[in-house]
Amino acid sequence: MTVPEACVAAYLASAGLGALGTSIFVNVKPATPDNLISVFGYAGSPPERTHDTSGNARPGIQVWVRDTSAGTGRTRIESVFNLLDGIANTSLSGTFFQSIAANQSPIPMGADANGRYEYSLNFSTIVRR
Repeated sequence: MTVPEACVAAYLASAGLGALGTSIFVNVKPATPDNLISVFGYAGSPPERTHDTSGNARPGIQVWVRDTSAGTGRTRIESVFNLLDGIANTSLSGTFFQSIAANQSPIPMGADANGRYEYSLNFSTIVRR
């Protein structure tokens, strides 16, 4: 299994929301560029156990959008929500996602110290191990 957050970041790039390493980042939110998407992995739910012990992993994924324009940032986080929420039985970058489901609607986090607007969104996933 590839790192799930890296698979999601690659999917967002393939959908035209940015370029990996330029405006889309994995597990880091660098000081520049001003406008970016960062995809983080975090502790989700306990893995599922099955009769053959392989089970499924259930990692959490958090997406941050930062933008100098509140409107553009909001549009981008809504695009992330629309792209990811409801994905089922789909392979992203060689990792099989049984499901990706948003835990809530996008949340405005306010502006950072440099006046850039930030938005956050959390997802629960089920990933084949």
